[in-house]
Amino acid sequence: MTDMSLPDARMSLGPAALDDLFPEGEAFRRSLRTFSVLLTLAAIIATLGLFQDSVASIIGAMVVAPLGGAIMAVAGALVTGRTRWQSVAIIQVALGALGVVAIGFAISLLIPAPLVLNPQIDARTEPGLLDLGVALAAGAAGAYVAVRRTGTDALPGVAIAVSLVPPLATVGICLELGRLDDAAGALVLFLTNFAAIVVAASIVFILGGAAPSRTQFRERRRLRNGFIVAMLGLVVISIPLAWRSAENIVAMRQADAAAPLVREWIGGRDLEVTAYDIDGTAVDIALRGPDEPPDSATLASSLAKAFGRPVKLTVDYVAVAQQESAARP
Repeated sequence: MTDMSLPDARMSLGPAALDDLFPEGEAFRRSLRTFSVLLTLAAIIATLGLFQDSVASIIGAMVVAPLGGAIMAVAGALVTGRTRWQSVAIIQVALGALGVVAIGFAISLLIPAPLVLNPQIDARTEPGLLDLGVALAAGAAGAYVAVRRTGTDALPGVAIAVSLVPPLATVGICLELGRLDDAAGALVLFLTNFAAIVVAASIVFILGGAAPSRTQFRERRRLRNGFIVAMLGLVVISIPLAWRSAENIVAMRQADAAAPLVREWIGGRDLEVTAYDIDGTAVDIALRGPDEPPDSATLASSLAKAFGRPVKLTVDYVAVAQQESAARP
């Protein structure tokens, strides 16, 4: 016999608790206006913050941006079999994303083009598996907060953890600068976060009892098909992330192996390594100091032996003049 004093988990994790994600009528129109205004402001803040290399501004844009709620509605509609709302939420996310890209592009037209991407922009052009892990965990946290209707203090943290608007603004900036590869990388980061939030949130909703009952065959079939599509999308997006992460790991290991060889090559000369980068067969080293560096061919040969493959070494040297004076009264 069931103990009626125990609360039914579906009372706090059921479809009724998700209704706020699907406003109707005037409530939906108000929600759409709020979504448009906040997303526009978030896009402006993010774009200006990216150009300023301002972490505070970018974090502010993440908190203001309402994209996370729209993506959560995609997951909620998927789990509860609300076909119409799946389309509405996906269209809302897609149009919102295009709007942010357009705003990033437009603002970039008004700002002088930088010679190189600053760290905040550059960091969003090369996503990896770690970004996927963050998005999965944050998506699960956002879904848990949404269905429990508790932990509202956690919502800003969820918004900050998942980068949605800054990558889209980066896409617009890089498109205007003609850096198509960087724009593609930033777009992959956004799509990664989108797919991860949908999958993680759907799992949390299902575990909480929000899925259709066994007698609702049509809704359960829609849930199954939609979840399969979401999972396939996540897997496809994960492939370039895994590839890039593997390349980064190889580069880090090679950099660690090459460091003692570079120090040995410099020897006792008064030289400072100001930049050090390994990308495939290319090794770039920048030096600064009063002493001239030795012949780079020696270092290139040592690196090729250590890596077991050909190496193209580039050494940039900036001479620094030193003057020493002594005086007596």
